[in-house]
Amino acid sequence: MTRPLVVHVAAFANPAGGSFIAGLVRLAQRHAEFETVLLCPESSARYSWTSLLRKSGVRVVHAKTAFEVVAALARMRPAVVHAHFVSWALPAMLGATAAHARLAWHLHSGVAQSTARRNLARHAKYAVAKRLVERFYCVSPDLIEYLEQYGVARSQMVELPNGVDLERFRPATLRERAAARRAFGLAPRDRAIAFFGRDAHVKGADRLARALLSMEPRPHALVIAPSAASLKLLAHDRTIDAGCVADVREVLWACDAFALPSRVETVTYGLLEARGCGLPAVASPLPGIERAFRADAGTELVDADDAQAFAVALERALLRGVTPLSSELARSLSIDLWSDRLAEWYTMESAA
Repeated sequence: MTRPLVVHVAAFANPAGGSFIAGLVRLAQRHAEFETVLLCPESSARYSWTSLLRKSGVRVVHAKTAFEVVAALARMRPAVVHAHFVSWALPAMLGATAAHARLAWHLHSGVAQSTARRNLARHAKYAVAKRLVERFYCVSPDLIEYLEQYGVARSQMVELPNGVDLERFRPATLRERAAARRAFGLAPRDRAIAFFGRDAHVKGADRLARALLSMEPRPHALVIAPSAASLKLLAHDRTIDAGCVADVREVLWACDAFALPSRVETVTYGLLEARGCGLPAVASPLPGIERAFRADAGTELVDADDAQAFAVALERALLRGVTPLSSELARSLSIDLWSDRLAEWYTMESAA
């Protein structure tokens, strides 16, 4: 019997596959009743996670342009197209329409305020999307409210927080932690904070820089996937450029706390992974984060524009030590629950 084909479309070319790739692996492992394909940029072919996907039963197809995305979907004729992120969402819509496939669009990230011109373009984009997309998956409630502003019906939207592989993202053993700290040149008594610096403004690099100025002794800041602007704002002899590492877990294991002073954010993979590793976190009280982590003993929500308050919270986090997720929160963030909920919809739609 031929398995229904589900094609995930994502302009994803991150050297570290992280929890997004882990989610596709878990989907293929738990739900072999579907044939799973990832359609992604050709530039990702050199990354190790493409081999991991193939070993897990996920077929990887590459495209160079949006036109190739549309053509590939029309050629494969899947039962379901699952678009992730924003960049390739429109070609995924066109390709799904050409293939007569059911279509989901998964919004993983928060959305910054826009100019009047960009807002007009978004109205046009969602006017098309709400007619072509059967289901919008939103990782936090603020994304649901955002889409409602553009006329998307609540009945089309489902809140589905990101899931994390808590077997992989777990507290380090003493040996693993020591090895990770040596790899980044940290002495046993050095204090270290992990921070994702991909977008300096969105991720709040300037906010973290102001908070660090009032901390004494100043902790090391391990900046993961940094932009040049983030490194400039955090320029200091205790800033360590961790780069675009293949395994972000090693950076988290080397650190004592995690900082998320973002201006725009959802229930981000970075926070999930850090908390899975037991790192105490200090985060901006944004809607999705507040809803998911307000009862978490290891996450403190603080207005990052108040540099002194954020610094004091970081000091508390550095003193707290490893703080595992509660069993209840761990269950709600399980990658297995995430994959099972998606598979339920695939089953329903592929039978339609």
